[in-house]
Amino acid sequence: SQIFNNPIPIDPEMSAAAAITKTSSQINVTRGSLVPYTITVNNVFGVPLYDLSIIDRFPAGFKYVADSARMNGTPAEPQINGRELVWDGLTLQAAERITIQLLLVVGSGVSEGEYTNRALAFDNVIGANISGEATATVRVVPDPDFDCTDVIGKVFDDRNLNGRQDTGEKG
Repeated sequence: SQIFNNPIPIDPEMSAAAAITKTSSQINVTRGSLVPYTITVNNVFGVPLYDLSIIDRFPAGFKYVADSARMNGTPAEPQINGRELVWDGLTLQAAERITIQLLLVVGSGVSEGEYTNRALAFDNVIGANISGEATATVRVVPDPDFDCTDVIGKVFDDRNLNGRQDTGEKG
């Protein structure tokens, strides 16, 4: 006949069940260059996690290089949805680590500045993130060959091939 109010939650807190990091071996990149990224997800929850997705969101102007993704060294193509890459249906055993490596290419229309790539782990069963958001930032800098070049000199039609502009040789 007594009613007890117990405010202690019995559902586990899942927002930190997985630890995630995202890195790039390059800091400064130029337009058209390939940028390697590595995503590492660790199960820190202590029990297996089922039906997970790893979601990678890349900046505008960058593009995924087809067939470049590797999960623990094995080819693993993601689902591509706009600027989002998704690896679905993953299981992460207790204390297991998944490492994903991929390449993005910097588009020709990308302006100079910093661009951040973001990744997270998502549990499809509970419909919530089970990790924080990992980020890796690269800086698009001018290309020394194409963006920072100067042309010095004079162009002319050297008809007698003597290397000097003589009278009558148009410039």
